[in-house]
Parts: sequence; structure tokens; C-alpha cells
Amino acid sequence: MIERGNKDWQLMSRPEIDFVDGTPRSAQFDDDYYSPTDGLAESEYVFLEGADVRGQMASLAPGQTLVITELGVGTALNLLLLMEAWQDVGPAEAHCHYIGIEKYPLTLTQLKTLNSPFNRLSKNLNTLLERWPSPLPGCHRRKNVVKGFMADFWFEDVKEALIDLQSHHQRWVDIWFLDGFTPVRNEAMWSGQVLDCVARLSTPGAVIATFTAAGWVRKRIEESGFTVTKRAGFGKKRECIHAHFLSDISTITTQFPSSELTQWDQPQYWVAPEHCLVIGGGMAGCHIARNMAEMGCRVTLLEQNQIASGGSVQPQGVIYTRPSHKHSKLSDFSLSAYAYSVDHHYQKFASTALEVGVDGELNGYIQLSDPQTHERLGSTFDDPDSPLRLISASEASRISGVKLERPGIHFPQSGWLNPQGICRELLEHDNIRVIEGVGPITLEQHDSLLWIACNAEGKTLAVGDTSVVTTAWAANQDKRLSWLPLQPIRGQTTMLDSKGALAHLNCTVCHEGYTPPARLGSHCVGATYGLNDVETDERDEDHQTNVNQLIHNIPSLAESVTAESLRGAAAIRCATSDYLPIVGSVPNEAEFNATFAGLRHNRKRIINAKQPNYSGLWLMTGLGSRGLTSAPILAEVLVSQMFRRAPPLPRYLLQAISPARFLKRRLIKGN
Repeated sequence: MIERGNKDWQLMSRPEIDFVDGTPRSAQFDDDYYSPTDGLAESEYVFLEGADVRGQMASLAPGQTLVITELGVGTALNLLLLMEAWQDVGPAEAHCHYIGIEKYPLTLTQLKTLNSPFNRLSKNLNTLLERWPSPLPGCHRRKNVVKGFMADFWFEDVKEALIDLQSHHQRWVDIWFLDGFTPVRNEAMWSGQVLDCVARLSTPGAVIATFTAAGWVRKRIEESGFTVTKRAGFGKKRECIHAHFLSDISTITTQFPSSELTQWDQPQYWVAPEHCLVIGGGMAGCHIARNMAEMGCRVTLLEQNQIASGGSVQPQGVIYTRPSHKHSKLSDFSLSAYAYSVDHHYQKFASTALEVGVDGELNGYIQLSDPQTHERLGSTFDDPDSPLRLISASEASRISGVKLERPGIHFPQSGWLNPQGICRELLEHDNIRVIEGVGPITLEQHDSLLWIACNAEGKTLAVGDTSVVTTAWAANQDKRLSWLPLQPIRGQTTMLDSKGALAHLNCTVCHEGYTPPARLGSHCVGATYGLNDVETDERDEDHQTNVNQLIHNIPSLAESVTAESLRGAAAIRCATSDYLPIVGSVPNEAEFNATFAGLRHNRKRIINAKQPNYSGLWLMTGLGSRGLTSAPILAEVLVSQMFRRAPPLPRYLLQAISPARFLKRRLIKGN
């Protein structure tokens, strides 16, 4: 499992590329990225034809997913061809999931340059350039790169990424492209440990396509459980390899290790969702409802008041993150969630599902900073495709359109959003039924098979095989969740008319609070922080706090705030004791404590058991004030767990947001 600990933060290294007679060549591995003869034809022959990709795509039944994993994304030529093949033959109701692992991802400029010779792929190349991740370590999910085709970019060492995926003890991969540089120059990519992971992640009958026919590679593939055959090679290469995984996986020696780590975050009981009840209609509930619906699941969303009437009631919020010069679970999750949310919302605006200026605008934000922070971050994020830039006070003033007296951190891809507009768009799906205004909701389980949602009078509102609780700080009112350390936090915003210098604000400026550009003639400025305060009355003193905070941090806007009566709204956010959100299966507290009691005396002890959980009950809460940032990726996490799909985050981050982490900590502390 990937572990970053307290290591210094750094972006992924970029490859050094030379050109020899027009062919790109890795300076580090002294090998071509693709054939000097015809790179496009080589990829088509070795990989797509070698694995019968088009045939496998075309034969998918509705609801099925074909998973293709490539070791060594390189120039992304194979990915571009897969996108093209899917557009040609992919069935409308099926899905293709590409997982590409790359230690040295290309820059955007390199990606464009290296693929520019292939004119027929130019349209898909432009699409990929728009979706290509920043060089942040970890997994970057991109849904619908083309319709029905999802790509996960794992920017990691291949062995570490595969071991991380293998830790889930699930077989996902149908097709493997082994596309590292030639084995004699990049032996680590072809090691026995890597190929054992390939076998453990393979579905019965999975296939391998690769350009090499080296004898020791062939031997290692065979030892890992594959039947290997040779094909004629491309161009000057005499042979290449094609391999099939054994259909009877019980006969192979590469089974999942039983003692690598304790599976306390993996649910013991699981059912495939067909009809899901989502309790709560805020940012969390609406995102999970939409993701479930897109998987073909029927969804009934129940809200005791109105949609987006809780913490999502504010008219403007920011896709926000906070970088650090050191790795931590909080900072790593924050950046991963930010990158996914920016891409997710960019697609929504590009498709006009969201309206620019009404539902939000991705015009960036500036976090006011100080020289000490700039010094700590130093060159950590110095890359042409970095998600952020360190800027001076004068540059921050130029970008924002108002005079700023402090340096800042600029996030050009971010922006502000209208939570109610986001929720409205998410619920526009034929598989979603919304029931509002039902008052307090309780969940009852019937024969471990069905979940029943009832109102305060005990009347049945809806029945499903699966249920997701998304009721923020009220979640632990359910007796099954009473142990959750949730904290309500009151936040009041203040609405300011767009006039004077404030009317020239081009992007959101964040300080202790935030000040966005105008939406429909007003700026939503905020917000106050009232721990354990659950009252939503509007308070004059809170308005004054917001105004004072704004003027203190951006003095040039002082004259834009006049003395007329201020207006705004208060909402209750939900935070956790470690400031990370909560998403995952709900453990049975008593059974969890009994199963993992050995952790009381040895926190590193390996216990060969999974999490005793309530079958079909899931949780998504604790998003705090960053729901616009975290909700999209959290919904992806939950759906991947509910449908047993490959995850969109490394395992250490999945454990960091698991509900069961709190029970585990209590055991370790002896409570």
C-alpha cells in the first residue's frame, strides 16, 4: 500500500525526450517511445489487434464494463487509439475503463508535440489535452473522456500502484497492455513482483498484449499464471507476446497475500445495488444520487425539508484547496479532490448543463498568503502544468482586478459555484425520484435484505436494497452511527451589492474567509465559524464580522461596503475531529470491536478479517465547508465501493476517509 507519511511534497518528474530522425526517444531509458517506422500502425497491431480490443468492446452486454490497464502510458498513443475504437464499436449501454500507470507523465506541450503527426487522432488529442491531469502523485479519474469511456491516470511507480490496487483483493482487469521501455533497459517494469500483481488483478480469461518477446519476460508471465503464445512482431521485430490468463484462478500460485495488511476498511457483507435510498438532499446526497443513477441504479432521494436547504443554502461557494510543503492525508486528499472537482465542473459548464454566471464560473481564485508560506512552498509546485502558482501582490492585483497588498497563491482552474444550481442539475436524471418535505426520516432494516425509510409517524416512504446516509451532523442521530465524532459548525454569509471597486473583482479572493465575483449583482462574502452552534437565525454581529474581515484583508474594498442594512443567511456545516470527510460502509460497532480487539495491544497486528458491516448501509458526511471540492470525488469513491469497481484514490486516502477509522483509533487508544 502506498504510504507517503510526512515526506516532502513534490510533483511527478517529467521525462527528458530527444528526437532521433523525428522519432521521440527517452533520454533516461535510451529507447524509442514508438516505432520509427510507423508508431500508429505499431500500436494498432501490437496492442489493439493483439488483445482483440475491438472484438471485446463490441461484445459487451448492456451494463458491462471492459477494464484495460496499461503499464507505461508514455505518449498516450494507445489511449488515443482506445478512445477511437470505443467511439467506433462501443455499445451505448456498456462502459470502458482505462487504467494507465505512469511514473514520468508528459507535460501538456510534450503530449501535443509527440502526437501531432497522427492527424486522424487530432480530435481525441484535443479532448485529452483538455482532460490531462496536473502532475500530482496519485490517481486522477476522468469520466467520459469520450462518452462511456473513463480513464484513471495513476501517476506512480508501477510496482507501488499495482500493490496498492492489489491490496483490495479484487480482480478487475480484462486486458493488459505491457508497454514499458524495452526490458533490458527498464527491468523493474517487468519484474516478477510486477507480473505477479498483474496476475492477481486479472479476471479469468484476461489477456496480455506486449511488444516484447524476451525469453525471461515470457517465463515470468508464464510463472504468474498466463498461457503465452508468440505472434509475428511489428516492423523489424521478429516476435511479440500474446498471453491468456488461466480461467480457473483457483489453480494458480499468485493468490492474494493473506498477511499484507488488516482489512478493517473493507466491508464483509455486500449486495449489488439495484434500488438505492439516499437520505439527505444536500451536496453529498445529490452527488451520490446522480452517480448511482448513471450506473443504472434506481434512486429515491428523501429530504426532510427542501433540496439544498441545509449547508448548501449559500448562493456562492469556492472550489478550494490548501497546498502544503509536506505530505499528509489531509493535504493529499484536499489536492486530489480539488483536481477532480475542477475537471468535473469544467465538463458541466462545457456541456451547458451548468450556466456560466448563474450556476458558477471557473475564473480562478487567489489565496492571500505571506512570504513565509511562499518560502516553505518554494519550488514544490514549479511546473508548467502545476495546478497553482505563487504570485506577488502586484500580480495578484492584476489578476483579481482589485488592489491587493499581499502576495498570493493563484489557482487559475478553480472558481465559484452556486450549490443550489449544482444540486438541481445533479438530480435531473430519469433514474432519480425526489421526495421532499417529509420531516425527520428513520431507516429500518428488514431481514438484512431491504432498507425501509419511514417518517416520524412510522409511515413507509420508500424501500430499497441499499441506503446511503448523507444527513451531515445529524447522521449520528441514527443509533447505528452514534459513535461518529461529528461537529456542527454555524456559518453565516453576508450579501454585498456589486458596486465601486468590488464590481471590478475578476476572481474569488480567499483569506480567512472568501469574496467571490458578483452573481446576479451581489457578492456572497463569508463566512463566520460557530462551533457547535446549530441555530440559523441571522445575526447583525456576524454580518459585521464578515465585513470587518473583508476590509482587513482587502482594504481597497472598504469604500464599496456602505452602511445600509446587511443581509445574508446562516447554515450549519458538518466537520469531523480530523477535518477529513467520511465515506464508506457502516461498521457494526460491537462486532467491529470484537473482531479487531487485538489492535488494542498491537496497532500493527495483522488480523485476517474484514469489517463487520451493516449490509447495504453506506455513509457520506463530514464535508465541512468544502463540499463543492470534495463531494464529486467522494461520490466516485462510494460508487466504486458499492459496485466493486477499481478505486479513484490510493488506499491510504480511502482509509483516511473511511467511517471505521474512528472505531479503529478508539481500539488502539484502549477506549
